[in-house]
Amino acid sequence: MKMSHNLGRTDTAGPIWGLIFGLLLTAIGVGMWFYATSSVPPGWQDESFAVGAVLVGVFVVVFAGRELLDKHR
Repeated sequence: MKMSHNLGRTDTAGPIWGLIFGLLLTAIGVGMWFYATSSVPPGWQDESFAVGAVLVGVFVVVFAGRELLDKHR
């Protein structure tokens, strides 16, 4: 007999961790962008990595948020 119904709502654990990871990645990307724009010799790779990190972070946040909203319906 399965006891999974007694464990609570573990099906939202993945999207919550995705939301946290996406917010962290977005914050790191914004920090990298501020560092790249404030440094004296601006490196073109620093800004590219920062924009990439922000885009991936925002995508993960949107996707995880959508999964969280769809799980409750």
